[in-house]
Amino acid sequence: MAIALIASFVLAAMAMFAVGARLVTRSPGPDVSAIAVVPFSDLTQIAGNPPFGALFASQLGEAMSEVPGLHLVEQPRAATLIEGSAQTSGDRVRLSVWLVRASDRRALWSQVYEFTAKDAAGVQDEIARSVAKALHLQPSSSAHE
Repeated sequence: MAIALIASFVLAAMAMFAVGARLVTRSPGPDVSAIAVVPFSDLTQIAGNPPFGALFASQLGEAMSEVPGLHLVEQPRAATLIEGSAQTSGDRVRLSVWLVRASDRRALWSQVYEFTAKDAAGVQDEIARSVAKALHLQPSSSAHE
């Protein structure tokens, strides 16, 4: 009887170890630092001017590439996306930016920025730092150091 009890205990321990081993060998989730910047939509368009949102997003991609730990990739390979929209009025810009998980489009972070067009580079650096923080990465004090 004692031997049967010990044998069942050993079998139970082995089963728990096997289940635990499977949990440990599970593949990790997607690398959230693999990120793509999607061209921002323009909610207002001034005749004769290039779309501000698309240009801003392109330059934001450059700022993002300077942040340690972020890996800029093409959109189909990205685990996370930076999307946004821009509204312009004169030299004023209102920018809505959000970070979404590519697999299910779940919002991970969002922010609205209001600034003048001449301050765009500083806002790009600020967005890069905020995204890195939202992804729990350690951004440098400036994306353009």
